[in-house]
Amino acid sequence: MHSCISFSQKKYETGDIEFEFKKTETFVKSALTDILLLPREKYFNRINLEEDLQRLNKFYFDNGFFDAVIDTLTRVDKENDEVYVTFVIIENARYSVREIRIQGLDSIPGNVRDEINKNQILSAGDFYTKTKVTQEKDRILNVLQNNGYYYAMIDTIRSRIDSSRRGIIIGKYSDDLQKNPDFKNKVLVRLRFTGVKDIYHFGKITINIYKNKYHITKDVISRELKYHEGEVYNKSKLLESERNFTKLAIIQLGRVVPDSVIEDEHIINTAVNITLSNKYELTPGISVVYQSNRLFAGAKVEYKDKDFFGGGRIFTVSLEGLYNSVNINNVELSLSLFQPFLFKNNITSTISTTFGLYNFSEALEYLYSQNLLRLSYYIAEYTFYNNAYSDLTFDYLRLRAKKDVLLDTIFYNQGDKDYSVNSILGLTLIHNGTDNIFNPSKGLYHSITVESGGALARLLSFVINNIRFSQYVKFYMPNSLFLDISGGRATSIFASHVEIGDIVEFGSGTNIVPLSPIYKFFSGGGNSLRGWRAQRNGILKNPENGGDFLIEGSFELRRRPFPQRSFLYPIWGVLFYDWGNVWEDHSKFRANQIAMATGFGIRYDTFVGPVRIDVGFKLFDPTLEEGNKWLWDNPSNIFKNKFAIQLGLGNAF
Repeated sequence: MHSCISFSQKKYETGDIEFEFKKTETFVKSALTDILLLPREKYFNRINLEEDLQRLNKFYFDNGFFDAVIDTLTRVDKENDEVYVTFVIIENARYSVREIRIQGLDSIPGNVRDEINKNQILSAGDFYTKTKVTQEKDRILNVLQNNGYYYAMIDTIRSRIDSSRRGIIIGKYSDDLQKNPDFKNKVLVRLRFTGVKDIYHFGKITINIYKNKYHITKDVISRELKYHEGEVYNKSKLLESERNFTKLAIIQLGRVVPDSVIEDEHIINTAVNITLSNKYELTPGISVVYQSNRLFAGAKVEYKDKDFFGGGRIFTVSLEGLYNSVNINNVELSLSLFQPFLFKNNITSTISTTFGLYNFSEALEYLYSQNLLRLSYYIAEYTFYNNAYSDLTFDYLRLRAKKDVLLDTIFYNQGDKDYSVNSILGLTLIHNGTDNIFNPSKGLYHSITVESGGALARLLSFVINNIRFSQYVKFYMPNSLFLDISGGRATSIFASHVEIGDIVEFGSGTNIVPLSPIYKFFSGGGNSLRGWRAQRNGILKNPENGGDFLIEGSFELRRRPFPQRSFLYPIWGVLFYDWGNVWEDHSKFRANQIAMATGFGIRYDTFVGPVRIDVGFKLFDPTLEEGNKWLWDNPSNIFKNKFAIQLGLGNAF
């Protein structure tokens, strides 16, 4: 069926690439197209065609289709100077794993064997995929190397099917056994390990600080190490130690490496190699941030002392100005002290004081002071919640009404001033299983924040009679899930997000005031419902003043349409659907008041994250009258008041 084409010197462009499935169709066409080179080249090339055929065969083989048959049909359009290609695919059966045999580990103790048997990535009954086999091999090696088996490795036996694979045998059962339904279209996966005869321990630790002109003591380095002399060798503790060094801004590069091996004593001596950065740093920069759903851009200048009074402490002074519009802007001066080691090397603290002037909206201006104490705790990589931090803040807010405005039950005339204090005790737990901080292609992000406001201010009210404050409890939980639907190439990503927040205000009396809008939830904007401008959505009298109950979510399909060789490769196309709203409080929530938006956007990857532009449309606006709620109810209004253009840095979630 593979056709041969004889071309003259004339060049033909690559036309449409099609797939014809004779039996089953397991993979979507876009996932298969991502594998190919032909669609990425302007002109047709027979060598590319042959290589693409090999790529497809390998892709199907690596996903368990050992008997797949793939061929090509080509058609030349001489009138348009194009070549059209069709890949004809007969998938046949997809093989699954019947049995997994782990060999070479007979001498390991029961506790290590139990650890290997937990959290298996590949299990009997799964469809065979090369990726899962590799991940399972790496997982077992990590367990072994984290339990003292320094020389643990996969054996050097060549695979019977894939000669490039060593120590991994993927065996199809014989034709006779294949007649038995228990063995039909199934494979045996065998992993053979070596280097598990002896357990090694950590020996001498040598710390090398190159060009130590700031006289950093070795104690500062050694306290960040996760291992000690005499402990069982654990490879992950070397990596955790290097991660700890990233807390110390004075360290430019910190590496922990095995230095020598004493075979007779089964000892691994290690070397800690430290390169220092400049102690003092004055850095100007450009800021692009979202505050209360509004996009701000501005400038910042920051001074750092990266070893303030020794110990790796970081003292920072920063001045930042942010601009949204003439009436909405912010300028603040901040001083902070970061302590990288507090009692243990996985606990850090930050003390900061910030003074600012915030033109919050066209009607409200805040002069504020915020004092923060944050304790951060790194839990562990293998637990669900990896990080936690606790905040204690004490804020002073002086409000000035720039025009007449109603805030909850209090009416302010233009020029009126008021003040309040806000004390907050909060706890946040974080799980981050995503694979990229800027543009994740897989994994889950989840966090929970619980706050209590007003407790400290309540105590002060017994001493200062006229103190004004708010009392409330706050719950906030954002969740984001990312799935790579392009077969591990991270070129097509399905992303979903849902967040819920609830503030319950309580208490009464002359000292108690409604919670300031600065602390509330908002809907609409570039990281919310993108069919609305910032802070314009909500089942509220004035959405710009925020609400106490929020529920929102998004679905996005992100696709990179251009080949890696192209200068257009950093561009992404995005389709999205947003839903949700904000209410005065949770008792006012109604399911039929959930707003919806849809639209499309473009992203361009940069070293600081994707630059994005989105065009969002109000798919369903529950605040409008019947006959005008849905986007299609009045098509003439779509480009008048039912769309918004959103700009941003970074993805919407």
